[in-house]
Amino acid sequence: MSTTEDIIEVNMLGNFVVRYQGKEVVLGRNTTSKFVQILQIVWLSGKDGISKELLIKSLYDVESQANINNSFNNVIYQMRRQMIKAGLPDRNYIKKKGGVFYTDENIDIKVDVLDFKELCYQAEKETDEEKKYDMYMEALALYKGDLLPDLNTEIWVITESAQLEKMFKEAVSYAGAYARKDKSYDIMYRIYTKAAEIHPDQYWQVDQIDALILMGYFKEANSLYDKTVRFYSDEMGIPISEKMLECYERMSEKIVNEPGKITEIQSDIRQKNRPEEKDLAYNCSYPGFIDAYHVLCRNMERSGYSVFMMLCTIVDYEGKVIQNEEKLKQRSEALKKAIAVTLRQGDTYTKYSESQYLILLVGTSQEDCEIIYKRLVNKLKEIAGTRVELKYNVVSLAELEQSPRKK
Repeated sequence: MSTTEDIIEVNMLGNFVVRYQGKEVVLGRNTTSKFVQILQIVWLSGKDGISKELLIKSLYDVESQANINNSFNNVIYQMRRQMIKAGLPDRNYIKKKGGVFYTDENIDIKVDVLDFKELCYQAEKETDEEKKYDMYMEALALYKGDLLPDLNTEIWVITESAQLEKMFKEAVSYAGAYARKDKSYDIMYRIYTKAAEIHPDQYWQVDQIDALILMGYFKEANSLYDKTVRFYSDEMGIPISEKMLECYERMSEKIVNEPGKITEIQSDIRQKNRPEEKDLAYNCSYPGFIDAYHVLCRNMERSGYSVFMMLCTIVDYEGKVIQNEEKLKQRSEALKKAIAVTLRQGDTYTKYSESQYLILLVGTSQEDCEIIYKRLVNKLKEIAGTRVELKYNVVSLAELEQSPRKK
């Protein structure tokens, strides 16, 4: 009977690691080699196994049939030698029965992906809420990242990853909601923090912020919100979602109600006002831009100032949106710099998407907007080169406020 130390532990979530007798085992220099992939695919197939046809298709989808068979048989032969050489027991590791490959029943192996799946399956069927929560929490402890990141372009990895991500999302959603209901806000925060770190593009940060608010950490919530807005705007190049805007409203209400000394509040505001940007146009987040818009609308009649909103869009020489992501990102950053130095201190701007910026121009006329646009284009070409193109639309805030709203 094998002991715990004799079990071969295989981790594929977040990284590929094999451990035996408490030590990490290195399966050759290349962890993406064909023999390692064969092992990974067979191990992931669990008790059901995988047919030779499907296994070969996963590995050799571009080679001729004759070469595939020769190569496959050679890899199977080499695999056993490599495993023994790495310090693992003298076993076959995979066995073929009736055209289907299985994990060798003579080895004790523990695979994190299979354990994660089994816990999620059991949790899904469980009717007792507490037991369901415990199972999902145990599953989340196993999920340390994406499946085999070094092989994330392989079709078989992409397919398996999609299923695992869906299960991970369900586990996070249930466990997080349970922790909230149980008022275990610290656990709730840890659950959503882990989810946001692994999948930062799925808006788990909203739930992170909610957990911070529920714990009374309002400044931390505000800081995380600002960081998240910058991430989606600057790195992802997408507008802030309705979910994030709702989170902003909830957070603002809590922060307003938080008692604080005026000097502490002033100090916090001054820290966010960077000295190096004091002579430039004011760059803010999209929610901040919305607030600035409403403040200016309320003050237009009393101040007598005219205010225009301009939308600047980066395009190619044909007037179409640039498809090359790297080129678009570079030109977006160039436009940001051009806006900052071309506009006045009293003007406000924000990044709406990777290709678009919104600008609020105070005390200008329709004719001034055309002049500002030309200055922007000249500065943009100076920074990014003559091939960059920019188009714009402009509207008066007074006209916007007077126009009938859709019901």
